[in-house]
Amino acid sequence: MNIQLFNPPIWHYAGFYYRMLPTLSLPTIAAVLNKAGHYAETVDLEALQVHPDTLRDTFKSQADHLPDVVGLTALTITARGAHDCVKALRDAGFNKRIVVGGIYATEHPEEVLDWGVDLVVTGECEGNLVELMESGQGIQRGEKAPITDIPSPDWKHHNPPIETYWGNTALVRPHPGIAMWTRGCPFKCIFCSNKIFNGASKRYRDPIVIGAEMRELKQRGCENVYVYDDELVGSPIPTGWMKRVADEVGPVGLRWITQGRCSKRFVTPELMADVKRAGCKAIFWGIESLSPKVLKAMKKRITPDDILHTLRVSREAGIDNGAFTMVGNYLETEEDLAITRDALAQAYNDGLIQYRQTTICTVMDGTELADIAKLEGWYTKAPDTGEQMAQVFTGTPWLSKEQIDYWKSEFIKACPVGVPV
Repeated sequence: MNIQLFNPPIWHYAGFYYRMLPTLSLPTIAAVLNKAGHYAETVDLEALQVHPDTLRDTFKSQADHLPDVVGLTALTITARGAHDCVKALRDAGFNKRIVVGGIYATEHPEEVLDWGVDLVVTGECEGNLVELMESGQGIQRGEKAPITDIPSPDWKHHNPPIETYWGNTALVRPHPGIAMWTRGCPFKCIFCSNKIFNGASKRYRDPIVIGAEMRELKQRGCENVYVYDDELVGSPIPTGWMKRVADEVGPVGLRWITQGRCSKRFVTPELMADVKRAGCKAIFWGIESLSPKVLKAMKKRITPDDILHTLRVSREAGIDNGAFTMVGNYLETEEDLAITRDALAQAYNDGLIQYRQTTICTVMDGTELADIAKLEGWYTKAPDTGEQMAQVFTGTPWLSKEQIDYWKSEFIKACPVGVPV
């Protein structure tokens, strides 16, 4: 089969154009399909700024050269774009199979099926992907594959070339790449919208495979890489795994940044020495708040002591720290925000924080936080326009819109080192 996989556009309605980094899901799916003997290519419609109307006209004009199957991924932020693409394809007279997967499809399979698609795949799907693409109908649950059976993303059949992306931060410029070394997150923070991977045991890729993937990225012109794991460090790691990663990846010479979880138990000097040796230059830690009450309400399962310990050990290893913080969290009051602001200021003054990103705690549909907000009567659907996770569009029972906006500015003053863009 000839299969085209599309990352849907959102620039035509969101008001923002994203060409930061490519999605990993579609080139990984393409790799699985190509390995099975099909021909699959990935097209990032957002990065290429392809309007759904242009997609419709292209399919109309190439009626004799159309793929056998079209696949789309649908996240919460891209669901409207995915719907627009399905409509455009059907308006163009494309009557072959359309398959949709992703987090939004997993949360709302019936709705997505009603768009006019033939197959909705929920959850991870590399375990039965080939069979589903060949003959699946309706709503089908994907099957996990052993991590050893999941190939590296296929960048050879990806448009635009990976090295032409802009990167989500200047820290991965010029010529950024992206990789994922583990899958899964064993924790269940109430605000997390990744219902496919959260609450799942972590699976670790073979360091030899990781090394080969990093060498390919370098050969393609990538100079810096975002290792886009939910939390590469900060939870149990198989004995010797990071040391073997350092042995494979360090000699490649690529610098990389990643994300991590604060932990006194699992973030050790020995571990961070290997992380540094592997080429890591910065880790963005999911701090969110330094109020014990708020951390507990979010089910972060960390404490301020975990956070400060982690920042110290990371800096002592020579790694820069980025602090992910949020304003407007569940049960968060101005008193809690003052605690976080003061702790951020102290950590910054102590040289423990080199970068800070402050976002708004946006209640995403399908999360536990959304369920709580609906039950308690204060749920407001997030808009699909505007800068996601950065705009203040509503208040909470504990904070007004004005207070949320004020405290975001207070975090900036207390820790005046944003993420370079």
